[in-house]
Amino acid sequence: MKTRTLSEAQLALIPQVWDEWIKTGRDTAAVDRAKVREILCRLYAVADKSAPPHILHFDSPLQISIAVALLRQEGRNMRHQLADPINGEVHEALRDKFTCQMNEQVSSAVNAQIRQYIRRQLPERRTHETFSDFRRAAYARNMQVIEQIHEQIHENVRNMFRSLRAWTFRDDFGQFDMLLARYDFLGRLGIDVSKLVPSFDLAKSCGAAALFWDWAFIGAKPEYIHCNEQGRIHCETGPAIRYYDGFSIFAIHGVRVPEKVVVSPDTITVAEINLETNVEMRRVMLERYGVERYLMDSGAVEIHRDDFGILYRQQLPRDEPLVMVKVVNATPEPDGSFKDYFLRVPPTMERAIQAVAWTFGKEENDYTPELQT
Repeated sequence: MKTRTLSEAQLALIPQVWDEWIKTGRDTAAVDRAKVREILCRLYAVADKSAPPHILHFDSPLQISIAVALLRQEGRNMRHQLADPINGEVHEALRDKFTCQMNEQVSSAVNAQIRQYIRRQLPERRTHETFSDFRRAAYARNMQVIEQIHEQIHENVRNMFRSLRAWTFRDDFGQFDMLLARYDFLGRLGIDVSKLVPSFDLAKSCGAAALFWDWAFIGAKPEYIHCNEQGRIHCETGPAIRYYDGFSIFAIHGVRVPEKVVVSPDTITVAEINLETNVEMRRVMLERYGVERYLMDSGAVEIHRDDFGILYRQQLPRDEPLVMVKVVNATPEPDGSFKDYFLRVPPTMERAIQAVAWTFGKEENDYTPELQT
């Protein structure tokens, strides 16, 4: 019988499942190797296979990527063994099965109800238009971490081995596999997802994992993970994610950056900022360099001045111009001096008084301060 509506208790499961899988993605507990072996036996049994004869453990996803890449270079037989990850085949078969089962058991009205609930309760989680909203909302947060780990792996391997092609971890199992959150939620609605339970258990029991029919490469969880209040990986003093072998991800507010941007921001140059093609990266570099300092060091153009301040503009490649108004604090410092402040304003500002008025939420003609502070 098709489910046509969800109870309040079922709707309440959405944030609960979300938080549980986010917690899985932030877990740093040690890997229980015996438990992982038992889980792999159950996982491979889903495909009517025995557990792989070779189960190898590593300290980081970088080590897994290098190991797989090196073994694939060893010879034709080894390349054959490591050319067919089980993940895609198993996931594809199960996904088709559960999609069909979901369509049979969950009505479009339920999909709409879930979408409405997510939009109302979890607006900051960037949901959109279908039942897959739940998947998108849950997946987006940890998917960002996956992409950053993969990018860092490729960068490290490229720097270490000129001829080695890094393993890409396509369809990887592991603690960041937030696609499983959706199926976990469906299971709690009463849909049979029992064949995915081993995948749930493996995600909660290890870090990264690359699985093949004869080989399983299991990674440790990170030594630590630092996040900001929005749950994005973030640390201003060191790695946002660090593994026990030293493999690290440096990130500011979820944006992966070179190590120097975090640990040596004083070495960032105006030229490096101007040459950076990634807009998000450049914004982080600007923040670390100091926006006011960059404005002056980069030769920003003075476009207007009056009794209220000086308005500056600097063009940024593939981004909106940096426009700031320099004002003087009317209240003297203890030593009698007056401190300058730079206030960032919209690029549409053309006059200093207009920019200052904007910072007070007023139009230029309505701004008539008796006393500036």
